[in-house]
Amino acid sequence: MPIKGTYITFCLSILIFFSTPSLKAQDKIDFDITLAGFTIGEMKANKVVKGDTTIYLLKSNVSFWLFGTINVDYHTEVKYHNGVFINSIVSSKTNRGDFISKIWLEGDQYKIDANGYKYENSGTIAEPIYHSAVRLFFEEPQGVSVMIAENLGKFSEIRVHGEGVYTTHIEGDQNKYYYQDGKMLKVSMHNPIKNYEVRRRDLQSK
Repeated sequence: MPIKGTYITFCLSILIFFSTPSLKAQDKIDFDITLAGFTIGEMKANKVVKGDTTIYLLKSNVSFWLFGTINVDYHTEVKYHNGVFINSIVSSKTNRGDFISKIWLEGDQYKIDANGYKYENSGTIAEPIYHSAVRLFFEEPQGVSVMIAENLGKFSEIRVHGEGVYTTHIEGDQNKYYYQDGKMLKVSMHNPIKNYEVRRRDLQSK
């Protein structure tokens, strides 16, 4: 009897942990990726909150024609603790090669090892990081003036252009974000291979 009672208590504890919103909350958003008006792929964005830790996940895949078929699988995972950026991993598999970029907190500074298509960057950052590109897909950056691009390991200024419109500028490229009621509607992305748009699926008709 004691063993059975202990087992039941353990199972109930596990069930409560995974069903209590205060312990674990998750946001899921689906996006379409378009090029010249045609849908070429999709993106799934997840935000998971467990206590004082927040994990952001972006997964996307696209396929389009550019002097041959181009396939890109993209995965971003970013971790925050008490609102402070802890680490990120950005990996991509493409017809032009496979790439991975990492940023991680080590001691009192961040280490950077970024690799992309025709791009490399390594170094350190001594100041705390509170905002990165992945958060722009989940929340309007009101009052935020700077963020770090996880794939490049570089900071970008966030500029406001009227109500709900923002731009970021990095490595000569400009990305433009559009929001409605705090939710991102779409973003025009500049990419070394091809420019494209990411559109939130459940708000496209608004």
